[in-house]
This record gives sequence, C-alpha cells and structure tokens, in this order.
Amino acid sequence: MKRIYILSLLAFTLAVVLSCAKQGYPSGGPKDEKPPVVLSTTPANGSLNFGEKQFSIAFDEYVNIKDAENNILVSPPMNTKPEYTTKGRSVVVKLKDTLMPNTTYLFQFKEGIVDFNEGNPLPSFEYVFSTGSSIDSMTLRGQVLDAFTLKPFSQVVTVMAYGESLLADTLGDSIVAKVQPMYATRTDKEGNFALNHLREGRYMIVALDDANKNLRYNEGEAIAFLDSLLNAEPMPAAPDTTRSAKDSIGAANDSTKTAPADSTHLSQPDTTLPASSSIAQPTKHTLLISLLKVEKQRIIKSEFSGKGHITIATQVPMSRNYTLRSLSADTATETFYHTLNAKGDTLSIWLLNRDCDSAHLVLKDTSGINDTLHLKMKQMRSHGKTGISKPTSTPMRGLVSANHPYFDTMWIAFDIPIASYKAPWGSNDSASLDSAVGVFLHKDSTRTRCGIHLVPDSTLGHGLSRKAFIGFAGKSGEKYSFHIPEKLFLDIHNVTNDSLNITTQFTKSENYGNLKLNLLLADSTLLADGGQLLLQLIDEKGNMLHQKIVHQAGPVTFEHLKAGKYSFRLIADRNGDGSWTPSNYWLHQQPEKVIYFDKILDLRENWDMEEKWNVKQ
Repeated sequence: MKRIYILSLLAFTLAVVLSCAKQGYPSGGPKDEKPPVVLSTTPANGSLNFGEKQFSIAFDEYVNIKDAENNILVSPPMNTKPEYTTKGRSVVVKLKDTLMPNTTYLFQFKEGIVDFNEGNPLPSFEYVFSTGSSIDSMTLRGQVLDAFTLKPFSQVVTVMAYGESLLADTLGDSIVAKVQPMYATRTDKEGNFALNHLREGRYMIVALDDANKNLRYNEGEAIAFLDSLLNAEPMPAAPDTTRSAKDSIGAANDSTKTAPADSTHLSQPDTTLPASSSIAQPTKHTLLISLLKVEKQRIIKSEFSGKGHITIATQVPMSRNYTLRSLSADTATETFYHTLNAKGDTLSIWLLNRDCDSAHLVLKDTSGINDTLHLKMKQMRSHGKTGISKPTSTPMRGLVSANHPYFDTMWIAFDIPIASYKAPWGSNDSASLDSAVGVFLHKDSTRTRCGIHLVPDSTLGHGLSRKAFIGFAGKSGEKYSFHIPEKLFLDIHNVTNDSLNITTQFTKSENYGNLKLNLLLADSTLLADGGQLLLQLIDEKGNMLHQKIVHQAGPVTFEHLKAGKYSFRLIADRNGDGSWTPSNYWLHQQPEKVIYFDKILDLRENWDMEEKWNVKQ
C-alpha cells in the first residue's frame, strides 16, 4: 500500500512539473501569434540624471533574449557591452561600462526579445535615458535601397552617424574604417531607418552591410554614403503605448489579446514634442548601397590544355595591352599566337610547333601581372599508350541549334586558329569557298550550294581565324541540312579539317515582334562628363536581355523579340566601360545612376509596339 502511495505521489508531482514547464495554449488551441507587450520599465523610459547600474523591462508574458549581439544596438556604443538576462517576466540589462556625463543613451531592441512559447518577436523597442538634465530629441530618417535594383537591400543594413565635431579630426574619410560612430541603428525589412535621440547638429550618414558587426567599414562590405552633411531634425511625438496595470491583468486573462497598434516606443512625455505639436515630419533621405569588389590580380591557372595549346586564366580581367614573350632558347617555342577572350580573364596560346612540350613565358599587364611561367606538358595515358597521337584533322564545331533564328548568322568555330583554305576538289579545280557548302531543303528534297567565309580574328593577327559563317539566306519555317566538306581549311599546324554536317529548322518570322522606344532625355546631366547611356531591355525579373549604347535622345528599336513581358533600364555609364559601376567611398564616387521604365510591356507575336519614355531623373 505504501508503495502504491509513493508511485501515485511521484506521478502527481511529475504532472505538475510538466504542466508548469509547458506554458501556452492547450493542445489543439489557436496558435499564439501576438508579440509580447511592454508593461513598464524601471527606471522609467526617458529618465533624466540616470545613475543606475541596470534597468529592467516588464512584459505581459515570459520572454527570451534572442541573439543580443546582433539584435540589440546601443548609441553611443559602449566599450564594455551590457549584460542581458531575464528574471521572471522581465528583461534585465546590466550596464558594465562607465556612463559619460550629459549624454543621451539609446537602447534599440531590434527583434531581440521574443515570447517564451512561440518565439514571436517584439517589434523594435527603444529605451532611452540621459545622464544629464535633458534628453536629446533630434532625428535623421530615411531608406536604404540597392543602388542597382532600387529595391530594399537584401540584408539588414547598419546606418551610422558621425557628428560634425568628430569629422573635424585628422582621420578624414578613414573615420568610417577606424572609429565607431556616435550613433547607429539598423534598417527594417523595407530598408527604412530612424536615428533617434540625436544631439542638434550636422552629421555624416553611412549605411553599411556590417557583416562582422564591428561598426566599422571593412573591405568587402557594401556601403552607401551621401555627398553632404545632414541637419538633424526634431523627432515627431510618439504615441502613448504604455499599458496600465489594470489593462495588463485583463490582457493576461484574455487568450485572444491584441498588441497595441504601435509597441515600438513607450510614452515619453519628457523627451518628445507634445502630441498637439504641428511639427512637420522629418525629411526622408535615400541612401543607395552597393558593393565594390576589389579583387587582387593573380594567375589562377596556367597549363598545357592540349598539344601545342596553353591556357592562362586570371582572377580579374586583363587589359588589352598585355605583353607576352618567350624566354626559351629553343626557336621552336619562339613563334606562337595568342588571344584574350571577350571577358578578358582567359588567355589562349597556340605554339606553332605543336610537338613542343614545354614553354618559358613572361606575361605582363597593367592589371597587376608580372609573372614568369615555366610550363611543361603533362604526359597523358590513352589506351595503354603514353602521350597524345598527332591529329589527322583539326576540330571544327557548328554553333547552330536545332531551331535556328531565321534572321541570325550560322557560325562555325575552330579550336585551333585557321591559317588558310584549300580548294575542296583538288588543286586543278577552280571552285572556291563561295560554293563549298552543300545545302539540302527537306521540304522538297532540292539541293543547292552556298559559301562559307572565314572571319579574321584581329586579336590573333596574321590573318588568322577562329570563326567562319555559312553564307545562306534561307526561308523562315523551313528545315535545311548543310554539308561542309573535309580538307577545306588549314590550321597553323598545317592540318586540315574533317567534314561537318548540320541540320536545323529555321524559325518563323511571325513568331517574333519588334519594340521601338522613343527615348526623351529631360535630364541633360545623364550624359555629363563625356559618358554614355546603356539602354537595357529587361524581363519582368530585371534580367538583361539586350543592351544598346545611346549617346543622344531618339528612337531605339529592339527587333526579333519573342512574345513576352518586357521593360527597360537605363544606366548613366559615366566611365564608358559598358557596364554598371558601383560606388567607391574612397574616391567619393556615387554608384552610376540607374533608372527604370515604369511600365511592363506585353509584346505579342507578329506585333510592332511603340512606346515613349521621357527620362526625368
């Protein structure tokens, strides 16, 4: 009997413990989605002559502190960070640093407090006090946008303010990298920010993707800045959101309680303007944030990628004025041809002597390269034999898809530069490249001939080519086969090509539409400093489809477009490099201006659409 009594007592005790540990709605009840509500603060929010070592914030329910390091900001920053703990239904903040005299301190809890059960965050809550006889009540507000998309930045951004007196120091522009700001805050999901409780005066504002949370600008962090100092403006009156004790008790007994309309501030009658004040709303400033990627130039790959073929890849693009020379005493490696790809980050080199298995090269470029390369061909094993056999033909590839745009050129590519061509039917035949390609029309099985034409590569020089095009104007909607015979071309190693067959269906002309834009430039500064405009045709997601360089107002036409939704983006290309350039803080250069057309155009097949864009900003 005694044993049964003890077991019953243990079961009862366990049930009580579990019921106490698990607070919230019973199983099957509605989920609590309401944030915790602030009931009171001790000392009161907005206290003057503050000399305490801690303060506490009481809530209507049990709460947790979530990632205080990243979610709680203190202005001015403290050398020794406060300690954040919970006690009952309160958050206790213990101050570990010595407070400065006559200073307003602002604690911003950016979703750093969540309820115990569901983790619902308290919207941004601010606690303010002054060690002097008054609370600073000025503000700077605005929004941080991505400088290219003009939408809220993808990350939460830290906005920092440096007072004019601090800027007078000899640090100059480097202050953002060496000194913590006087004030700091973080943006919300829409990029909005409010730097509250500032002293009167002028400030430099910087927005920073502060990845390491050190309140300093480090290389590799996106940044936004303004070209001039801003005057702080009076804070507008905050609504009274303090809950009375009676209201709190009632809310605690009501499982369907609702949070106040604005629970971000407690009533601060001593620190803000009275509710009846007719003060204007503060100016909303816009900061455009961007990331300037500064990568150190280096060679990331240099190797023989085939017999007589060397590939050199670099971290960042090289200039077109690079120099390349051989250090080899062997005359076999003295002659080579080389070309840089369109992006500028891959250099292809072909040795005239294909059997050469080593090279000693010096590569120099203004991008930061001055390297001596000692390269050796690696022995490769194929079918049990070491090395690579001498090729019997030079590789040739067709750059033609199964469905070829009827208006586009049909290109042929060569892996090895082509030096010349031969008559395809023997040295005594007068046939030329103008009729070298056989053409078969599938519709009626008719046969004809057309030409193929080499295109000299100016980067290779010496009249060498790596591309050719088939000179054929077919009918839209028809299916064709093309035969390019063997031994038509000679590469630099005196090897001829193999034959190539291509079959493709030409698209129909009625499957496309044309879009004409009449561009008007009300803002003449867009073409200032000798720059140019980049007019980009974009899809609904902002992806660039086509780009045209514009130097003046007038009509611009985009032809042969598939049916779909389109819009436009205009970039003021100040430096004329053909692409958008982000800001450079150290050179005081703002990001290149980007303007978006305010319409989405629905282009249908076989349509000619015309629009007007009067660019005003």
